[in-house]
Amino acid sequence: MKNFVRAAGLAAVIATVGMSTPAYAAGSTATTLTVTPSKTLINSGQALTFLAAVAPNKVDTVKATGTVDWTVRSATGAAVPCTTVTPLSLGGKSKCTIAKGILLAGDAPFTASATYSGDATFAGSSATATVDGTSSKTAVKMVLDAKPVSGASTTVTVTVSDGPATTLVSGTVIFTISSTYHSTGTTRCTGSLTPVSANNVKPVVAQQAVCVIPAGWFKVPSPSSTNPKPRGSWSISATYNGNSSFLPSYKTMQGSVAG
Repeated sequence: MKNFVRAAGLAAVIATVGMSTPAYAAGSTATTLTVTPSKTLINSGQALTFLAAVAPNKVDTVKATGTVDWTVRSATGAAVPCTTVTPLSLGGKSKCTIAKGILLAGDAPFTASATYSGDATFAGSSATATVDGTSSKTAVKMVLDAKPVSGASTTVTVTVSDGPATTLVSGTVIFTISSTYHSTGTTRCTGSLTPVSANNVKPVVAQQAVCVIPAGWFKVPSPSSTNPKPRGSWSISATYNGNSSFLPSYKTMQGSVAG
């Protein structure tokens, strides 16, 4: 009987200790952090969001608190700041968003590293995610200052565009100019570059490349007995070379003028 009483008393003590001891010691609940990108492949200039989630983010009524620190780097190791960061919510989630018009495919892959600080209940953790890039399509628009006239100079303005990354477009445009009374490629944009042939390669600055074709590049002869109705034709082509972030594109304009 005494043994039974002692055993029952001991059981009561054990039960009492179990009720008063926290289910989890401070910071001892292991967590796993996952980082998920909004896209696994981006074009130049596209916006990108990384989502970090802490699991578990709740134990009984206790929710994960603390902070998530973000670091995003390009393939070269250069830091890419988050445009906005959503702090850790009571749902255990945080976001790093990079706005459109910032990322270039040529700088990919981009690696986002997130670190959860942990708190009194939950242990810290970290994770990474990588997003690759692909070159964006481009479009070339060509505008002439005026319709080519026999003997006059012509200014050609090319605009290279590409959706959200338009302001990031860089590289060069090659101009090819020909007319009835000039051999293809012998007419050049004006400029100081040497050799002369290099004058047809113009840089893209603020989306545009400009070629000024000198006077006389296009001529229509005066009517004659052998050619009473002379007519001259012309052709101007612009090729955007592209680069690791943007694909090449091409545009041609052609016309003819009677003498």
